[in-house]
Amino acid sequence: MKLPAILEDLTQIAGQFGYVIRKEKGGFRSGNCVLNSQKIIVVNVLAPYESRVSIIARVLAELPLESVFLKPAVREYIVREKKIKNSNTFHLFETDNLM
Repeated sequence: MKLPAILEDLTQIAGQFGYVIRKEKGGFRSGNCVLNSQKIIVVNVLAPYESRVSIIARVLAELPLESVFLKPAVREYIVREKKIKNSNTFHLFETDNLM
């Protein structure tokens, strides 16, 4: 599956969860926020497709997707972003390695 098709599928899934995808141009980092109770994902259209897919997949990785049908290629991106997020998490209370 090609990246534009994956991006389209991720956009549709985000919409099912009430997110509005804003596609903007500029020198900013993409991300998500809540503005006046509206859930928004801002995507920089100047960024490569890989980056656009990653930002939406990262947001979706935090949602309960068990009841949503995901194509295997789309699921792969979401799972990958979840793994990246989990591997970057700093664990404050892990003390096994301190002694």
